[in-house]
Amino acid sequence: MTFLFTDTDPAIPALLDAIDAARNESYPLLLSMRRLGADAPPNPTDILDALAREEGYQPLGTNWIEVPRRIALKIATHLIASELAYPTEVVETEPATDLANQFLSLFNPPARYFTNGACSGPFAVYDLAGGEVLGWRSLSAAPFDNGVIVVSAERVGMLWAEDAP
Repeated sequence: MTFLFTDTDPAIPALLDAIDAARNESYPLLLSMRRLGADAPPNPTDILDALAREEGYQPLGTNWIEVPRRIALKIATHLIASELAYPTEVVETEPATDLANQFLSLFNPPARYFTNGACSGPFAVYDLAGGEVLGWRSLSAAPFDNGVIVVSAERVGMLWAEDAP
């Protein structure tokens, strides 16, 4: 029985179009959103794994790293603003932060934020306990992949990047 359903919120394709337009000089990002059914499992990592599988990625199970919203915002901003393999800026920080905030605002509180680790970027990634996250676990066959998956009572969504050196 499936608990992930198509999310028809018109803000989602509009946001994807805005991200694609901003990043038109670089690889596209995956923006995937699903509505949660009443039979969604109570464990958020089961929900994250289900979305990852639907997008053709490896599930991480207990290896998902829960991060505070401020770290999720930094990761999402970096994904939009830069490339993973090289420190190339493709979108200025302010518009990238605005787009990242638009993504995170699609989730009503209390939302929970997860990542696969610290792939690259000019900042450290910290988990909910304040521990620094070193390294990452790939979801894909790409040399680098990183992103943010958010789950709330109504929906789950991911903003994800795959890059190769």
